[in-house]
Amino acid sequence: MSAGGTPGPGLIPAILAGLTLRGSGLLNGRPPRGTPANAPRDPDGPGYETRDVSVRNTALVMAGLALAVLTVIGTMVWLMGAFSASQRRSLPPLTRQQTAPLTPPPPNLQADPYADLDRQRAGAAAQVSGYGYSDPARTRARIPVDRAMELIVGRSLDAPER
Repeated sequence: MSAGGTPGPGLIPAILAGLTLRGSGLLNGRPPRGTPANAPRDPDGPGYETRDVSVRNTALVMAGLALAVLTVIGTMVWLMGAFSASQRRSLPPLTRQQTAPLTPPPPNLQADPYADLDRQRAGAAAQVSGYGYSDPARTRARIPVDRAMELIVGRSLDAPER
């Protein structure tokens, strides 16, 4: 119930769904009043349910739920389209200044940043895959990573004992 004492928006559809199920025979209602739910069972009875679940009723309920979900999703998509179209119509058109391409003010430090990035990557790849010296005094040399891996495979990485 809502604050005013009237049924909420979800209660009325639930009541209508229950009445529809009861009227269609899918919902049999309450157990007969003569036997309470906690009454002792017949000791000679099978001890399990003797009827299977109705596949037809289960399929109908699942189909109804799927239809309800698809209806809600379709309604939401339609509403989103309708609301966004009405919002677009209510906005004023864009001016030339708003649609003009943006260019940064001078000085442009990098005329072509992608070419600079390609040059930097090519230089780094050449250092990793080629021979050369790693310092200006030419006291340390570097070799390609693949060759270094070939030299190290199968050898211990521990320092030799003296």
